[in-house]
Parts: sequence; C-alpha cells; structure tokens
Amino acid sequence: MRNTKWLVVSLMAVFAAAGAGGMARADDQPFLTLYTTDIDTQYEKEIEQSFYWATQKPHQAFNSFQSRTEFEYGVTDNFQTSIYLNYDWEKSRPHLPPGPADIDQATSVSAEAIYRVLNVYFDPLGLAFYFEPTYGDSTRELEGKILLQKNFFNDRLRLAANVNFEREWNREDGDWQKEDALEFFAGASYNITPEFSLGVEFNNENDFEGEGAAHAHSNVYYAGPTIQYVAMPFTVTLGGQMQLPWASAGNGAPGAVRGGYFTDAERTRLGLRLKMDL
Repeated sequence: MRNTKWLVVSLMAVFAAAGAGGMARADDQPFLTLYTTDIDTQYEKEIEQSFYWATQKPHQAFNSFQSRTEFEYGVTDNFQTSIYLNYDWEKSRPHLPPGPADIDQATSVSAEAIYRVLNVYFDPLGLAFYFEPTYGDSTRELEGKILLQKNFFNDRLRLAANVNFEREWNREDGDWQKEDALEFFAGASYNITPEFSLGVEFNNENDFEGEGAAHAHSNVYYAGPTIQYVAMPFTVTLGGQMQLPWASAGNGAPGAVRGGYFTDAERTRLGLRLKMDL
C-alpha cells in the first residue's frame, strides 16, 4: 500500500513537471510580426537585434533590408517601454526595359510603450495597448495597436491577435506624402518543449492614400511559419511569410493585381530576431 501511494505521488509529480516545463515565459514573444500581451516585469531589461529581408516583385529585381536594434525596460509589471534604432535599405531595378538600379536608405529612431490592462495568466484573456512614434530625416510615423491574447493547454498554446493603426509621412523629392494603414494580424504558437516553440502568423495589410486617406490603395495578405528557441539568457526567433493570392487594389489600376498577387508588394519575407536578457 505504501509503495502504491509513493507510485501515485511520483507519477503526479512527473506529469506536473512536464506540464509546467512547457509553459510560456511571462515576457516571451514567440512571433515576429505581432505582439502578445506577455511583457517584461518591473525592472527587467532586454536587448534585441532584428533583421528583416523582403524580396520578389514582378518585372524587377527587388531587395529590401531592415535592421532594428532595441532596448526594452519594464517600468512596472504592466508597463513596458523601449527605444529602437532603425536602418532601412532598398534596391530595385526593372527587368524590361533594363534600367539603372534605384537605391534608397534611411535611418530613424522609434520609441515604444505597451500598457497591459488584462493579464492572460489571471484574467479571462490578455489585453494591452501599444503606441510607437518614429522620427527620421525622411520619415515620420505614428502607430497604435490593440493586443489580444488567449492561452490554452496550461499556457503551452498561445493565440494572439493585433489590430494596428498607422499614419506615415514620407518625404519624396522635397514633398511630404501621407499614407495610412489598417492591419489585422493573428498567430498561434505552441511550446513543443520548454525551449522550443513552433507557430504560424497571418497578416492582412490595408493601405490608404489621398486627401484624408479616404481611398483604399491595397489589400494584401501574408502567412508563414515561425520557430523560436530559448537558451537563457538568449532567445532566437526565425520566421518567413509568403504573399497569398487574395490581394485587391482599391484604385483599380491595370496590372496592380495579377494572379491574385499585388504587384507592388513583395512576395517573400524573412525575419530573424536575437534577444538577450540583461
């Protein structure tokens, strides 16, 4: 009887440890294009380096590269701030007729604030609000997000959704051009082991232009996998997305959409993020 009791207790401990081992960390971000409501705790600090590459546009050789260096700080358990240094580089050259390459590059600085209203580990779901201004020589941007999160299976499965609002001003030939965007991002990530998670991300990007940004310019969809490996204090996240053949163009310009793909949007995106806790 004593041996049976010890066997039951031992089995319960093993299953409890296995379940806890797969739980997500409270500041974990397993996605590359969207945010969860898991943020840094008070006084926690992190540094991140992210790289993004976009390529493949019809009838041209196109490559775009973005680097973001970020420092994060947890002001309180529910309020996180960050500062970014951004570098953007883009090169395009038409195939036919052949022409010279057009190269653009820019640097900018961004600040970020996330305030969490509901904690997914104590409330029915996670809810947070995100605000990010960006300032550069040739760009200005204001971005806001609504962040939602719901966990299942002892927090091993995380579902996240973001609603993004953007207003951007870009300087072209001395004039400032305004663009607006409304985006819907969603993702699911599952912790296969305590260190390794596998996920999928889905993005719907809607751009608007014109006076008052009243005219829809494009409606583009992307989806792809994301993997993450945690080896404290380091975290590596890698992901890719492909444009889906569901695009539409609000201006109805000839050739703007071919085969369901928006021709002025890249077909392929890859991202890599390296993070270290300080």
